[in-house]
Amino acid sequence: MYKNIITIDQDQIESLNISAREKYDWIDQALKNKKDYVLPTKTRMPLNATDYFNVMPCALPSENALGLKVVTRNEARRKRGDLNIDGDIMLYSYEDFLPLALIDGAYITTVRTAAVAVHSMLNLAAAHKTIAMIGLGNIGTEIGNILFELIKKEKTIVKLFRYKDHAEKFIERFRGYTNLTFEICDSYEDLMKDSDVVFSSVTYVEKDFCDPSVYKKGCTIIPVHLRGFKECDKSFDHIITSDLVSIQKFENYEKMKKMSYLDDIFADLQSYKPDNRTIIYNLGLAIYDLFFASKIYKKIHN
Repeated sequence: MYKNIITIDQDQIESLNISAREKYDWIDQALKNKKDYVLPTKTRMPLNATDYFNVMPCALPSENALGLKVVTRNEARRKRGDLNIDGDIMLYSYEDFLPLALIDGAYITTVRTAAVAVHSMLNLAAAHKTIAMIGLGNIGTEIGNILFELIKKEKTIVKLFRYKDHAEKFIERFRGYTNLTFEICDSYEDLMKDSDVVFSSVTYVEKDFCDPSVYKKGCTIIPVHLRGFKECDKSFDHIITSDLVSIQKFENYEKMKKMSYLDDIFADLQSYKPDNRTIIYNLGLAIYDLFFASKIYKKIHN
């Protein structure tokens, strides 16, 4: 029963040259059909010191996909010069429960996380003529890969926070998009003010980027790693989340003015009207990873 299992690594996935539109369409389908999928609570297994082994099972009957997303943290790997945090996806057939593939989960997580962020902007932001981006690593770059291709006919100002030479390298990477005007900002206030949308892919920040008063009316904040906007949770008009349980652990949960569940909004998207200032917390779900893994497997195997 194991003779047909294949392994799929990052190089194989990248060689498929999956288009920005296809990545967007995949996440759009996964988000809008989430009610049809099965997603039990993940199992988190703390191990030595800061190490852990997390397992997230899920099932997508419509995709004939069943599987596990496994995320691990291991300090011994880091000391060897490898990634201390990594992930894998074990894909099975929903029809007969037979194993199909072991797939690089870390890369898929990066791509689907970026696709979710772009999807939020294009569907829920009041405007996106001026976009601020902070954190230009793998996820920030992938947001650019998807977003800039989808808005390549729109004149857009893209504001970047200056950190080492990351902003300059980002601009060089995307200089072929003549519709984009890049600006590099030396302070959080300059970055955030007058921006219609803020993408934050910063993994750690000690305190909020700036006072909530800096953000303009009509602003939409999309924090990939959730940090840096604690006071905004209290003062912004609308908080949107994909996980009603996890958001209850936020320090200012009880002080949020208005909160909506993403699934409810997508169930009647035509009725959605953006509030003055909005934060969209997309807490990552393994069903999105499994959806992408299933599509990638079909491209390679068929």
